[in-house]
Amino acid sequence: MKAVLLAAVSTLLAAGPARAADEHPLGRAQELLGEVRPLVEKACGAAFQSPPRVVALSEPSAAAVFAEDMRPEFDRRYANLPASQRENLLKLAASTSVRSCLARYSFGTRNIVVVREGFDVQCAALKVAGARATDLLRVSLAHECVHALDDARFDLAKLYRGAADDEALRAVAMVAEGRAVHFGRIAASESGAPQDLVDLLPGGPSPKGEREWHVNLTYRLGARFIDELAKRGGASLADKAMASPPTATWSVCVASRWPDAKTDERPAQVMTRAGLGDDARPLSDLQLRERYCAMKGLDATETLFAKLVGGSQALVEGTNAAVLAFADEESAKRFEELSKDEAPTRRVGTLVVRAIGTTQDETVEKLAAAATPPR
Repeated sequence: MKAVLLAAVSTLLAAGPARAADEHPLGRAQELLGEVRPLVEKACGAAFQSPPRVVALSEPSAAAVFAEDMRPEFDRRYANLPASQRENLLKLAASTSVRSCLARYSFGTRNIVVVREGFDVQCAALKVAGARATDLLRVSLAHECVHALDDARFDLAKLYRGAADDEALRAVAMVAEGRAVHFGRIAASESGAPQDLVDLLPGGPSPKGEREWHVNLTYRLGARFIDELAKRGGASLADKAMASPPTATWSVCVASRWPDAKTDERPAQVMTRAGLGDDARPLSDLQLRERYCAMKGLDATETLFAKLVGGSQALVEGTNAAVLAFADEESAKRFEELSKDEAPTRRVGTLVVRAIGTTQDETVEKLAAAATPPR
């Protein structure tokens, strides 16, 4: 697969001053990567043994490369689907990625892939042209160069494949993308790129829906996590988070929780006492935040879940049940007031139980009884 794809690649290695006739920013991609690479190494405190290359691919070839990179995740996540249906989902996701990225590091080929059509679509959406399009490519290459260096140091593909479940996979993605944003921004700023382009995040400041907020928060909260670790212990502490990533997004959404804080065990215990323990799983802090960001915005969501100390949920017989634990009653009351407008909700001290679905009223009563301390 790699040999066939790379044989069709138009490499950008020779795209420097000698090819001045090609005024498209991608004509300078390898040159720009050469500029930002030492800045990335400086920011990360590590060096490449074998620097990455930039390759330009057609849309079909890029989609094929991205699909192979994404295949292990899709095989695990959609293991119960027929192979043909899983393959269709994979191809759709890969094709979408081609048009939604400025550049992308490929685990399988260990190259930074660019696609002219996708780059142009993104530049048009951002209203970026001329010299600013070149600056935007420089910023994107700095981001992808961090991924390339992290892959060489930590084997990103292995970390993604080794994630125990979907929640652990989300946590790995937050740390990896957070590092690329944090260290990539440092390198891009050092290169002289305009700050507004350096600060860009997927979806901008206010994405429209949950899917868009998921991507935005993966980058935004991941970067905040790495920022705070770097302030606390420098690049070496940020390296530890990549070498052994958190297994839950709760540890990434608020950096002070990592590495020692543990989630509250009461929600899982309530689920067990209510007879839902076999179906219960930890509640994802990231998924909570993306849902409420879509409804209430970022600032309100940050306040709402700043003191979340644990959660558990279960989907049983068409009813989605959840138990959330907060650090204080004020935070629990705040969530109770918001939640009860959309689903049956009860608060028991610093615990909040809720359910939505076919047996929601009965389930909430059962959870509330299980959350109430015996007299």
